[in-house]
Amino acid sequence: MSCFAPSLMAEYLPGLDTVKHADEFGFIFNNVQVLLVYNNTNLVYYPNPFFEPLSTSGVLEQKPGSPIILKGRNLIPPASGGAKLNYTVLIGETPCSVTVSESQLLCEPPNLTGQYKVVVQVGGLHVSPGAVHIMSDSLLTLPAIVSIAAGGGLLLIIVILVLIAYKRKSRENDLTLKRLQMQMDNLESRVALECKEAFAELQTDINELTSDLDRAGIPHLDYRTYAMRVLFPGIEDHPVLRELEVSGNGQQNVEKALKLFGQLINNKVFLLTFIRTLEMQRSFSMRDRGNVASLIMTALQGRLEYATDVLKHLLSDLIDRNLESKNHPKLLLRR
Repeated sequence: MSCFAPSLMAEYLPGLDTVKHADEFGFIFNNVQVLLVYNNTNLVYYPNPFFEPLSTSGVLEQKPGSPIILKGRNLIPPASGGAKLNYTVLIGETPCSVTVSESQLLCEPPNLTGQYKVVVQVGGLHVSPGAVHIMSDSLLTLPAIVSIAAGGGLLLIIVILVLIAYKRKSRENDLTLKRLQMQMDNLESRVALECKEAFAELQTDINELTSDLDRAGIPHLDYRTYAMRVLFPGIEDHPVLRELEVSGNGQQNVEKALKLFGQLINNKVFLLTFIRTLEMQRSFSMRDRGNVASLIMTALQGRLEYATDVLKHLLSDLIDRNLESKNHPKLLLRR
């Protein structure tokens, strides 16, 4: 059997650690008179336990599995014999395992998530120091989920805008391509028409030229004039057409040197080496190459078969070099 102790009136003053109060207690039981006063003794009163708020906002943020600490004072009465009070802590409607010390209660919370009111029961005292919010075990909190959703939505909008811009650009490119194709077709038609007209005019000119040739004969030049115009175009009086004139006593030496050089260029190995050495010079321009080639061909007029063999050899080397360097094949015969 249990009952609440009588309340204190004038005997209690705030700040006292203990108050003694004489009380009688007994039982009213089936009109039994002898039990009306069962004992006459002094009851010792101690201050009620006091608990501090869980947080300034009234709601304590708590991770799952973390203990809830309730701070306070007068949690263990200073009575002889080590008397302890029976505390019950409720998280919502669920009790938790409690460990009591002089200044705090340690509550092992149950497996719950969400916000619950915390109530401490001891004797006839019911105190609520606040509420506790037990967060979920989820790796992502609500703000993080909202942020990710907002970021994903923004990214989706950007992707859609990029696709729309790409589609519009593709449509513009298709229209431009079609317009260019139409222009090319029109240009091709005009070129074909002009080619037909030019061919007709050329055919007329050829017929006129043929009739002129039938009457006057085919014009031609002598070999010497033809060769000079091919090898030295634009030069009427080239030094190769004149006798060698050297002032002083150097006439014989120059003629001897030219004869020896003529013998050397008749040697295929020397001539090929001589040409390759000249081509390796950076200052050896295209005009210089043409002049040297014309002079060598003038010197080899009596040995055209030999000159043709050298040309074939040089052309083969040129083809091999162009294949290795992957140059445009149209540049092969610019030599």
